[in-house]
Amino acid sequence: MRTEDRWTRFFGPVGEEGFALSLVVLLMFAIGAIGAAGYQIVRLEASQAIRGAETTRAHAVAEGGLQWFVGRQGGVIPRADTVQINGGTAIISTRKIATLSPSEDLYFVTSEGTFADPRHRYAPASRIVSEYAVLKNLPVQTLAPLITTSRQVRVGFGAMVDGTDHAIAGQCPGAPADSWAGILARGNTVVREGGTVMGVPPSLALGSFKNVVEAARVPWDVLTDSQFPVDYDGSWPNFSALESASFPITRVNGDFSPTSAHNGHGVLIVSGALNIPPSSRWHWKGIVMVGTLGNVGPEGFFTVEGMLVAGQGAAMGRLNLDAGRIVYHSCYAAWAGFALAHLTSVTN
Repeated sequence: MRTEDRWTRFFGPVGEEGFALSLVVLLMFAIGAIGAAGYQIVRLEASQAIRGAETTRAHAVAEGGLQWFVGRQGGVIPRADTVQINGGTAIISTRKIATLSPSEDLYFVTSEGTFADPRHRYAPASRIVSEYAVLKNLPVQTLAPLITTSRQVRVGFGAMVDGTDHAIAGQCPGAPADSWAGILARGNTVVREGGTVMGVPPSLALGSFKNVVEAARVPWDVLTDSQFPVDYDGSWPNFSALESASFPITRVNGDFSPTSAHNGHGVLIVSGALNIPPSSRWHWKGIVMVGTLGNVGPEGFFTVEGMLVAGQGAAMGRLNLDAGRIVYHSCYAAWAGFALAHLTSVTN
């Protein structure tokens, strides 16, 4: 038998072993490529799932940071702030858009939330949310130095109510402000001989208790709630020991009859009636909010520089003012209201 026949018999035709080896290598390469592609697809899907979860968490961080900032801010609004929340970091920035009124400013608040999975901290997910918010600078809408739900206000010989700003230029930003009405009430205002009511216009009558309350926007139920924190609750501050720039919140539960010993400044909340006794000589700088204001006799000398709001909890009857001065002072009102300033999100 020839040598070539023996070779073919035992090993097959010449050259076929090379083709088979090549085919095996090609198949192994194809299997490897398919496996690698499948691995990459699975890896990509897993990565996308992780990134999707991170993005969802980042959005929750941004939302949480925005709510945290708006809910806690009062007074001067910082341009930026940072908070660790929901496992991530929220960076908040603010920009004042406009001054809506002496008691309200409009802000644009942005929160950028970042969150990184512990396994992929090199590339944290980030989301940004924004909203408009109103900073309510005062606990009462600026409308008049005397706001009352009285069905009628009678201003006698020794009384003066003035809606002209008594702040001097440079005393605070925007001073002196524009003039307001002298008295805003449920019913009309009667000025007797010798009494003085000034403003633009001198007086306003809104017709109903509801109209006055809605116009004043005083959160009376909140301010008189014992759970609402104030600087002095049921105790009287020692104003001589306080810094002149300090305008605290003082709450008196029940009726209050002030004298010169109670001279002070800031926000005064009286849940009951404010009764001015004869020869009181009481002097307050800031904002006074009372459940009701009793009639003031000819000897009931007192002065409020800022604003006095009466009767937000229940409608008052006729109010007689035969003595005393209630004058608008934009700076004292602003400094007093500073402690109660707060942000409120704009809906829609």
